Amino acid sequence: MIDKFLENLSKHSCSSFLADSKVGLEKESLRVDKNGTISYKMHPEILGSSLTNKYITTDYSEALIEIITPPCSSHHEAIKYLENIIAYVYDNLEEEYLWPASMPCIVAGDESIPIAYYGTSNPARMKTTYRRGLGNRYGKIMQVISGIHYNYSFSDKFWKGYAEFKKTEKKLKDFKSEQYFIISRNLLRNGWIIAYLFGCSPAVCKSYLAGKKTSLDSFDQYTYYGKSATSLRMGDIGYQNNKEEDMGVHVNYNSLNEYVDSLDQAIKKPSKEYEKIGVHEDGYYKQLNANTLQIENEYYSTVRPKADQKHSMRPSKALLEHGVSYIELRSIDNNIFLNSGIDLEQMYFIELLMIHSLIISDKEISENEYTEIKNNLTNVAHNGREKDFKLQLNNKDTPIKKTLDGIMGELKKISDMMYLITHDKKYKDCIKKQEEKLSDLSNLPSNMVIDKMKIKEISFYEFCMENIWKQKKYFTNINIEENIVKKLKDESLMSDERRVYMERNNQETYEDYIEKYFED
Repeated sequence: MIDKFLENLSKHSCSSFLADSKVGLEKESLRVDKNGTISYKMHPEILGSSLTNKYITTDYSEALIEIITPPCSSHHEAIKYLENIIAYVYDNLEEEYLWPASMPCIVAGDESIPIAYYGTSNPARMKTTYRRGLGNRYGKIMQVISGIHYNYSFSDKFWKGYAEFKKTEKKLKDFKSEQYFIISRNLLRNGWIIAYLFGCSPAVCKSYLAGKKTSLDSFDQYTYYGKSATSLRMGDIGYQNNKEEDMGVHVNYNSLNEYVDSLDQAIKKPSKEYEKIGVHEDGYYKQLNANTLQIENEYYSTVRPKADQKHSMRPSKALLEHGVSYIELRSIDNNIFLNSGIDLEQMYFIELLMIHSLIISDKEISENEYTEIKNNLTNVAHNGREKDFKLQLNNKDTPIKKTLDGIMGELKKISDMMYLITHDKKYKDCIKKQEEKLSDLSNLPSNMVIDKMKIKEISFYEFCMENIWKQKKYFTNINIEENIVKKLKDESLMSDERRVYMERNNQETYEDYIEKYFED
């Protein structure tokens, strides 16, 4: 189906610029103590301000550290940068460790999870209030699930050439946004592939569910698992807007304007359920507002089209004014078997998936297909390794093997093209690795987790603790590159200076700041 397209594309000069793409990584990890219990220590001061540091910050919890690489020119550079920052973090932790899995360590209910603190400036207070709201709406435990985000952008040279190849007369900004939304839709359609091939969270500590009923099986006294699960993180016990159907949140990916408009509607739509929580009481904010979404980021999606990060305005406003700059893929589990949680093989494969998503169907997503997309991801997350597992495609049960064979065949052709452009064998190697998994499902990371636990007769917690020592040893033995150390130290100092400046220059009350933020 794509043969002719690839043949024509490879003959056009724009294809050579596919080698100029940028990639960045964001990795979340819980800080834990020597017992694998969530840390109650504040974010280490030596790492700078979590509000303004562009490399090391926190997510929902004070203990949930987030490590961010800059956009890099190659996968090798990105993974090297990630490893160096993790090593730097380890050098500055005191008797703490980074939990290696996506599903959290042992937790003792919502109250055991400290919400991230960012300081006293209005932007800092807003970030904390937003997180407090998430806890009040969905519970805190769900918020400490971690993962990896893969950020990808094609170069402007490619886009200019590709616009010529597609014979469009649209402005480059508008053309780029249109194409990035095509990529987003197709990544949503085929996103279950990531959970299937790379999912590494088939088990969870029983403390995570805090006594709630579950369809998961009991592995032992301390662990639940899915016998055919791939990524519980992406399933119905993972991070999601679990009240989405009731609350009427439906984000439209068919165009930039529809996407922004649907998010905006959800932010403005009052929720009777969230009104019961209340917004503020005696100056204490329980949430930013009582609407269906507090802000855009509350809507969890595996794929986010993003504007350039240098724009400090609201994300949706930045998208409208500046267009889409890159795609953020958010569905990647921390792979317990890998020191950094991700490796080159996976990164190369995802890049091929990005290119594939650009050149296949530009069809819009209907209401029915939207439901199928959600159900396919959830079902693969919980039952993907079942024998004869079927996807729902166009209202038909379709064997997952048949669909995978078709997509893998197309990805193989793209890998051949990329090899001719770059002479990099890893494009071909990453396809070979996935084919090995498909020919023997015991090679799937999710299967390997359960197998290791069974062979060793250990719980999920014990399995994670075994790997935590290995990873700490690996990162403490890394010789961090001097230029990266300098960048990280400089950024720590500058981030603190930026935080202090913001705290000294609150020009308005917190109430006025919040009101102004939501102004059209």
